[in-house]
Amino acid sequence: MIFGEDDPQTSPEQPPQQQVRLDASNIETIYANSFALASSPNEITVYLGVNSPLPGMKQPTVKISHRMVLIPQNAKRLAQVLHQTVKAYEDRFGPIELPPPPRGGKPG
Repeated sequence: MIFGEDDPQTSPEQPPQQQVRLDASNIETIYANSFALASSPNEITVYLGVNSPLPGMKQPTVKISHRMVLIPQNAKRLAQVLHQTVKAYEDRFGPIELPPPPRGGKPG
């Protein structure tokens, strides 16, 4: 469900979900091409940053700019919605190809 739209998976036994009004008047857009995750029993943290290596750099530095802290239930909801969104994207535009992981933990 996005921004109070009807949830097509809601069954008649489930009560209707409350609609929430979003105020995006102070929204900030960031670019991130790198992320890291951490977790504890009570929260999951997503660190977002930019990896912009210069030619010849042996060890590029990812500049972390934002941190998003979620309760595990909301992290799971986010994961489900991201999965659905990526699937819809691939259905429309074709598969997203990922490069193979580096061997031996060293960048390729």
